[in-house]
Amino acid sequence: MNRYKKFHASGVPATIKDVAKLSKVSVGSVSNVLNGRTSVKPLVREKIEAAIEQLGYRPNRRAQNLAKNSTPVLSFILSNRDLHDPFHSRILEGVSRHCDATDFYVLFSKLYYGPDLPPENIPLPPAVRAHGMAECVVLAGTNYSNLIEALEQRGIPYVVLANNLIADDRDALLDQVRFDDIAAAQEATRYLIEMGHRHIWYIGDTSLPWFNRRHQGYLRAMQEKGLIPRAQTAAISDDRFVNGFRCTASILKEKHPLTAIFASTDEIAYGCWECLQQQGINVPEQVSIIGFDDQRGPYKGLGLTTVRVEAEAIGDRLAKMAIDKVRHPERHYPEVVVPTHLVKRGTCQPPLPLHARLKDKKK
Repeated sequence: MNRYKKFHASGVPATIKDVAKLSKVSVGSVSNVLNGRTSVKPLVREKIEAAIEQLGYRPNRRAQNLAKNSTPVLSFILSNRDLHDPFHSRILEGVSRHCDATDFYVLFSKLYYGPDLPPENIPLPPAVRAHGMAECVVLAGTNYSNLIEALEQRGIPYVVLANNLIADDRDALLDQVRFDDIAAAQEATRYLIEMGHRHIWYIGDTSLPWFNRRHQGYLRAMQEKGLIPRAQTAAISDDRFVNGFRCTASILKEKHPLTAIFASTDEIAYGCWECLQQQGINVPEQVSIIGFDDQRGPYKGLGLTTVRVEAEAIGDRLAKMAIDKVRHPERHYPEVVVPTHLVKRGTCQPPLPLHARLKDKKK
């Protein structure tokens, strides 16, 4: 039992009056400390700060803002990802558009933390630490169960992008939005099989749960047709483009049969494509390629066949769910699954007959 629960057995959040009572000072003195005023004596300030810590009190900034007729707020937290990550930037755009249409304001914050950090030690952004500053938190990026626990311990409402949530009970959580990696990968692999490809390679680091799920979808499609799965599932490089390049080089060096590649992300797919080009192997005449995420890349002529994840739609659904939780805080919402789409461009075609492939190799 934590110190807050010892003082508040009822579980009701501490108030400014509770802080004043515990520190044996006036509410005005507590208010002066909370607002950073220097008129409070050092010993009194120490007593008040100790009471705030003991009670786990968070100032209700949002209540203050509402008194000033301010706009309601959601907090968008991008965890353990680069600010310029294109996929999560598009999710933020979807959140922002929905909030603009519903008169909510979005506060953006970055957060870096590890999976082994105790929940009480996670450095939550100021908008989340200040009680009521943001009515609900939207979690994007890569998150772990300890952050979920930290928010639940503090009674902070949240919704989460489930695809990049690393937690044992991820599928059991409510209040989440996701897309189906497994079904999307299965559809992409089936497309190659339907074209006549049999020597299809999967490239992606399966130590990452989201790439592992895409590998599962690939395996399902291959097993449906009794085909031999072929995969490079260990990352040769942390740089995804380089990883795609080097994995493809390894496949070619070992002279494995290869007519198609399903890459777990577009960055990897572009690395594969670059390697094939440098080896004089034509895409898609000799090897077809499918990526995942529909990100822009260096080859603009043909255009990469890829799985499009509707990131803006994910952001829209996250914002809608968050606002619903603000309006009905007693409710939990079942997960929402946003569909993906296979975008067929110029990097896939039926495999050449064996004699044609041999002829191309002699050129």
